[in-house]
Amino acid sequence: MRTAPLPLLIVAALALAGTILLAGCPPKQTSTDATATPTPPPPTETPKDTPEATPAPAEFTWSETPTADGIPAAPIKGMVNGKEFTANTVRIKKDDAGKAALEISDATLDDPLGVITEDTGVDLSFTLAEGQAGELVKAVADEKDFDKEHAYYHYPQGGDKGPMSVNPEWGCALQIETWDMTADPNNEKIVGKIKGKVAIVFKDDSKSWVAGTFEAPYYTW
Repeated sequence: MRTAPLPLLIVAALALAGTILLAGCPPKQTSTDATATPTPPPPTETPKDTPEATPAPAEFTWSETPTADGIPAAPIKGMVNGKEFTANTVRIKKDDAGKAALEISDATLDDPLGVITEDTGVDLSFTLAEGQAGELVKAVADEKDFDKEHAYYHYPQGGDKGPMSVNPEWGCALQIETWDMTADPNNEKIVGKIKGKVAIVFKDDSKSWVAGTFEAPYYTW
């Protein structure tokens, strides 16, 4: 009997062994791990709209319904009895009856509490809580309580006639931002300081008005 050469037997044995190994091993499976779903971010709150402050107008427009928003961010000026008006003195007098009187005058004083004569001026008496911020808004058509609020203007007539006081229908927008009740150590009559803005309109033939910002002493007389 003729046998195969030894090298051929070795190669055949190795091939047979490889076949057995391949047949006995299950096919390798490819990993199929599912891709993780990312966690969605928490919902963000939509920012609430912050109301924007109404910008102050460059000029005042006369109206029977004045508002604080319509007051220019500038010192008080206006038109009184048909003539241009600039406030050089602004002060607020404390009334024993609980009212305060805003005095707006074109007089220039060395002493803020000096006597005013021969001036053109506008006065507004009002009743608000002393020492607190507050607001008084009155249209021309609104009813007014004379014991609580009143406005008028006056101007010099010249000669010996004295001042002319004019009391037409009126409206106002007064806004007090701060009412400081710190007394002035150099003047016992000044009991505080008030900062704010005001518009006062009169329904006269010339549609008189004053409007603007102020920082004024609050005083007793």
